[in-house]
Amino acid sequence: MKMENSFKAIFASMMIVSGLAACDNPGPAEKAGKKIDQVTENVSTSVSNAADKADKVVTKQANTTGQAIDDSTITAKIKAALLNEPGMQSMKITVVTEKGMVRLTGSADTQEKIDKAIKLAGAVDGVQSVKSKLVVSN
Repeated sequence: MKMENSFKAIFASMMIVSGLAACDNPGPAEKAGKKIDQVTENVSTSVSNAADKADKVVTKQANTTGQAIDDSTITAKIKAALLNEPGMQSMKITVVTEKGMVRLTGSADTQEKIDKAIKLAGAVDGVQSVKSKLVVSN
């Protein structure tokens, strides 16, 4: 029985040495491992590139959406300023804001009221410029 156990121990040792010797020679398993590593690296790079592109698109959309919100806020503030200004409530003015540029169209009783509307619009935070198409109506 001792001889049988000794034989098993020698056989196991030989198998281990054979396995270690085989590791020195690149075999199918090692080649497969290298290919897996290369594919993993390529996938990682592709995912990273896709994430960068998606981030740029999302950022651009957020900026566009933010600009639309800012423009509507500017328009609302101008309309509120016109309504709160004594003597200006009767004016028929349309306010359009695009990228901070305000366009006023409509009519007023006097040139002074038109000038006041332009001044009020220009004083609102975020306004880049004011273009007036306001006319005096009698």
